[in-house]
Amino acid sequence: MLYKNTLHCHNGEFQSNTNSASVLKLLNIDVNQKFSVSVQGQSIVLTPETTQATSIHELFADWEDDGLRHHELDWGKAEGEELSW
Repeated sequence: MLYKNTLHCHNGEFQSNTNSASVLKLLNIDVNQKFSVSVQGQSIVLTPETTQATSIHELFADWEDDGLRHHELDWGKAEGEELSW
């Protein structure tokens, strides 16, 4: 689905009638997503900023423990240079 919308500038304030929530959902964008803004020709371009975890703690910061544990996992026969236990 393509959304087209015209912004109107009145006294320095932009007004729009697009349903922002549906646009965010369509683009799979979080409400708190950060963007970089650039101008290309006569267009304003919003590019989502992405960050990569720099530590194991950041990587799993939002992980919720489900409490499930397996006592032993069988990964099959060792192949390559794995250590045999």
